[in-house]
Amino acid sequence: MPRHSPRVFVEQVDVVSGVGPRRARAAGAAAARFNDIHRVVTNLAVLDLGGPDGTMRLRSVHPGVTVDDVVAATGFGLAPPDEVPTTREPTFEELVLIRDLLDPKGLRFREVPVPEDAR
Repeated sequence: MPRHSPRVFVEQVDVVSGVGPRRARAAGAAAARFNDIHRVVTNLAVLDLGGPDGTMRLRSVHPGVTVDDVVAATGFGLAPPDEVPTTREPTFEELVLIRDLLDPKGLRFREVPVPEDAR
């Protein structure tokens, strides 16, 4: 999710276009194995579905972002743990892979603009 906002992370959706983790678990192991949302990465934080009853849980906040920023940008009740680490920054080798191999044209900046000096 490139832009973390209350319009993206809503309390309830009008239309469900897929099974989703809760319904997959209810359908049994055969269905659940194809519905493994390991992480949700946004421009503010990293989340997963490891909260109570499979709810969304805050794993880390990106550098410069506070837990309050993430809670305010989430349209449902997000109960963060007492301590939330800062997301680690990519290593030099990871940046080379991203810049030179995965996205040499910089198309990622269309989704999440970054100042030239921060690239």
